[in-house]
Amino acid sequence: MSERPATFKEMILVGVIGAAVGLYFILVGAGALPIPGGPRNLHAPLWVVLCAGLAFFLGGAAVLIGAAGHADATGTLPEATPKALRIAQYFIGMSIFVCFGAIASWIAFAPGPREFSGSFMGVETPTSAAVGRAVFGASAIIIWLCTLAVAVSGARKLFGRDKKA
Repeated sequence: MSERPATFKEMILVGVIGAAVGLYFILVGAGALPIPGGPRNLHAPLWVVLCAGLAFFLGGAAVLIGAAGHADATGTLPEATPKALRIAQYFIGMSIFVCFGAIASWIAFAPGPREFSGSFMGVETPTSAAVGRAVFGASAIIIWLCTLAVAVSGARKLFGRDKKA
């Protein structure tokens, strides 16, 4: 079975769906819509819900930018793409990384109880809070380091001197 790149219409559909899902959670996180299942169903601060919604919304926006800029299958925009689209793509990517880093950091390092579970070979097992926090802590550190690396690399590509000269 061979893979084919998404069509323009498919990219638009995926981008709009991602942005719409994200907008819903942004509105819940901002307090403009009720929490599904009521406040007792909320196990994180509303800003965490807002960050998750923002990550989905921006992911949808990134797909739409890729469609508008005729990105290839890897998301790379062609050389002739207007700089404004390239800058928007860069800041959207950075914002998604920041949202992921903030969520993982809250899970790992913020005070308060956390409940974790996992599965091994299809069997659901409880996982200690210490193990869960350690995994999310390591993940948060990796995400923040990647955020820094992507920020520097992207900024050099967008705003640095042209190496071809």
